[in-house]
Amino acid sequence: MDWLFMAGLLGVGLALVLGVGTRIAAVTGSLMLVLMWAAELPLDTNPFMDDHIIYSIVLIGLALANAGATLGPGNLPIVQRNPYLK
Repeated sequence: MDWLFMAGLLGVGLALVLGVGTRIAAVTGSLMLVLMWAAELPLDTNPFMDDHIIYSIVLIGLALANAGATLGPGNLPIVQRNPYLK
């Protein structure tokens, strides 16, 4: 399972860096972060200000701000024609 987890992290990271599939990457990355947060339960610190929750919010914000559409492969015509690649 370790290699599958690392492959998932690689996929989310590449999607965010390249700007292709940022919506899918934001959802799957947030799900992975929330599951990592849940694996630490019970928490010793404030459960609502954990870094996993903050990073999940940042990922959703990147998707809502249409990050990746300015520079890089996110500007390619095939990405612009297919909404699931945005």
